[in-house]
Amino acid sequence: MKQILKRSVTRDAMGRALSSRSKRLTDDGRGRIHVTESAAALRCSGCRRPLSELTQISGQCDVCARRGTCERCEVQCRACSRRLCGQCRRGFSGPPPLTVCPICLPRLNARQFHIDRIRHEQLMHERRRLAQRERLAIQSLRLHAARTHEQYRLAMVRERNRATLAFFRSHPRGWFTIR
Repeated sequence: MKQILKRSVTRDAMGRALSSRSKRLTDDGRGRIHVTESAAALRCSGCRRPLSELTQISGQCDVCARRGTCERCEVQCRACSRRLCGQCRRGFSGPPPLTVCPICLPRLNARQFHIDRIRHEQLMHERRRLAQRERLAIQSLRLHAARTHEQYRLAMVRERNRATLAFFRSHPRGWFTIR
């Protein structure tokens, strides 16, 4: 049994094998030739996809520096532009939703807490202002009602005084005597 093995290996600049292809021809001695082809590729340590070309490797994660990233799984932090692997990236659900690194996440959460607190204080201030406006409107209506009531009472007193004066002017002077 004879075997012929043909192997091609693609290496990166550091000498690591990225991919290898092998072709094996075997003759069983009876005139039958079997061809077996196999291929193996370096896998991305982040997403575990096989990498077949050097251009697919983009580098290592800037946070953990343990996992490499390929062009498919590489994500950048939206706050500081660090390169992130799939294990180190975090989600921030503030407006707008972002993919951030674990270093920027506490700062963004603190900023979001501060913004929420300011919005809450503004809302409470607006509520107090509207309540004060409502109290002033009620007080104004009460004062207006009291003024109207007092004007009506004074008008009735004047009318009574006019009627009394008219009565005394219409009668002769000697009609009544004071004793």
